[in-house]
Amino acid sequence: METILVVDDEDHILVLARDMLQMKGYTVLVTGDPQMALHWVKSGVCFQLLLTDVVMPRMKGTELADRIKTLSPQTKVLLMSGYSVSGVAGRPLIAKPFTGDQLAERVREVLTQPSPFARPQS
Repeated sequence: METILVVDDEDHILVLARDMLQMKGYTVLVTGDPQMALHWVKSGVCFQLLLTDVVMPRMKGTELADRIKTLSPQTKVLLMSGYSVSGVAGRPLIAKPFTGDQLAERVREVLTQPSPFARPQS
């Protein structure tokens, strides 16, 4: 069972994403505070995917993603935004609003992408 950390400054998005992903069988942690997300990672909380909003008041989602990838390189990242955003080139993104099926499909795509840190199997 995969665990997903959702970070967004809007409570209704946290609840919506959590409910959608839990219905698909994922374990979901949510927070509106990027510093809490970093604290969890530093404390050894393990999750396979970070789903974070790009535009947040305390820390941009791209900065949070970079900091988490430094601490946990194997963690996959999916950015989400309701705005036209720049600075996310080459990073997986889902546009808000999204349906449960759209979110589940995009999450599965990101989770099944090979990690650049994976060792080739012989």
